[in-house]
Amino acid sequence: MLLIMCRANVHRYAIDSRHVSEVLPQVVLHPLAHSAPWLAGLLIHRGAATPVMDLVQLTVGMPCANRLSSRIVVLQTELRGILRRVGILAEQVGLREFDNATRQSGDETTGPTALGTLLLDEQGVFELVDIPRLISEDRQTFLFPAAERGQ
Repeated sequence: MLLIMCRANVHRYAIDSRHVSEVLPQVVLHPLAHSAPWLAGLLIHRGAATPVMDLVQLTVGMPCANRLSSRIVVLQTELRGILRRVGILAEQVGLREFDNATRQSGDETTGPTALGTLLLDEQGVFELVDIPRLISEDRQTFLFPAAERGQ
């Protein structure tokens, strides 16, 4: 399995590359007034406005650092029958192959910042992000206006 590895402060996360449409450099985003702190803003890309979530703010409570290794990982997923694009702003983004046969899976994480399953590699523990948990019903309210959600 090809994973997009990233960090939120000292915590390691991975996203299955099958959910990723592209990885972009960190750019200036259009801020949204009165939005959730973890909503970094809108990315105007390929003729569409794509909401971008700050993974560091979401999980650690502080904004993502503006570093050369910070990237926006653009996910493409289906929500209620509609294909959606959502960006994830994260630190130290890179690629890694991970062998399903040798991975040691752990428990599902719990709590308000829990996003998936804990896995182990030679560098230690990381969390494999479950896209439906990342883009939960509560977060969709902030990510997509009511008119776009079909309400």
